[in-house]
This record gives sequence, C-alpha cells and structure tokens, in this order.
Amino acid sequence: MACPAPVPPEPGLGAVGTPHIGCGVETMETTMAKRTRPPKKTKTPHTVKAKTVGGRGRRGPKTKKQIAIALLERPKGASLAEMQRAMGWQQHSVRGFLAGTVKKMPDITLISEKAEGGSRRYRVVSVAE
Repeated sequence: MACPAPVPPEPGLGAVGTPHIGCGVETMETTMAKRTRPPKKTKTPHTVKAKTVGGRGRRGPKTKKQIAIALLERPKGASLAEMQRAMGWQQHSVRGFLAGTVKKMPDITLISEKAEGGSRRYRVVSVAE
C-alpha cells in the first residue's frame, strides 16, 4: 500500500510534521492493542486436580521449620552449611531461626557443639531425655 500524499500541516501537532497514520507508523492505540493479553482461563471443576488422600502424598517434612527440626534431631545434629543448603536460607537467617524460634520452643533444648578444628554443629534434645 502506498502512502497518500502528505497532508498540509495543521495547527497543533500537525505543525511539527506528524506522519500520516497508516504508513507503517504505530499510534499509541495500535501499540496498546497489540500488548493486551487474552483473559486468563479460570479453573473449572473438571480441570482441578484431586488432592491425594492418605499415605499417597509427599512424605516427610513439609515446611522449612519442619526440615530444620528434622536436621537438628539427627544424632550428629546439623551444621549451618547443611541447614543453609536444605532450606535455601542465608547464614544469618539460619542463625536467627535457631536463636529466635528453636530456642524458644518449650519442649526442646538447643545444643551447640564445636569440635577441635571443625565446624560448629547444632542439635536438639527433648526436655524429657
């Protein structure tokens, strides 16, 4: 399609040489129309997956707190690096969790041990022991 002859300048924006619409120049309206997305599909009852019932679901700890407690309950306990890897947290976050959450749990005691030349290991013992 060939562009029509230039339109004589008009007062306002036409005076600054705005190109004729339709000659490969996009307007704000055409640009915005291209960016709109179709509406999201809502889940209907036949597309929703059934929840697992009984022992068929995922086993083991589900939350980061449960993961950390499971690591700390092992006989050797856990180092900061092990807990960082398991939970995806930074070192200061693991320390804060130990000081702010685990220490305040009424039924367990947090024990910190450091071997000669080794890293510090943390473990928990039940108060009943």
